[in-house]
Amino acid sequence: MREEYTFRINRVMDYIEANIDKALSLEKLADVACFSRFHFHRIFAAMVGETTNQFIQRIRVQKAAGQLLVYPRKPVTTVALDCGFSGPATFARAFKERYGMSASRWRNEYNIDSNIRKASSNNGQPVGKMSEDYNISTIYNQDTNQIKWSVEMKDTNKLKVEVEVKDVPEFTVAYIRHTGRMREMANCLAGCLQR
Repeated sequence: MREEYTFRINRVMDYIEANIDKALSLEKLADVACFSRFHFHRIFAAMVGETTNQFIQRIRVQKAAGQLLVYPRKPVTTVALDCGFSGPATFARAFKERYGMSASRWRNEYNIDSNIRKASSNNGQPVGKMSEDYNISTIYNQDTNQIKWSVEMKDTNKLKVEVEVKDVPEFTVAYIRHTGRMREMANCLAGCLQR
């Protein structure tokens, strides 16, 4: 039963992250999980450690924090709307509550000079060869006060690699989705590996 619930909640979390810029109602998320909305709300909070609204808000603010750094000339209001906030005032309150500062101050204090992203931009988009070929995003880790960069190739057809398709026997793939402080996850993994 727990494995089935975990699968359903993970499916909802994936759905939220893929549709973070859209309106996400409790009814729609409960449908994705195949639960009644009341049962879903209780199960999600118990398994994730935060309500669906808290989870959605956290993901939206984290995505916005990354966009503020990757696209330094993109207006803060545009970033807020792109991340699913209803308006700049709602975004400003949520951002300040999460990071303890305004979005503009965040952008100024954590603006990273990197080879990945040029300091100048054009219409809110990074310029140069990297922006033509790659999607670049960041995630701020509140535990370590560090920024993790994610670089993904836009057009994988440009890869000059020969691909071989093989039939392989069925095998199990495992992953761990962690919600909460990363230090707790690292301690848990270290303990598992020592056994």
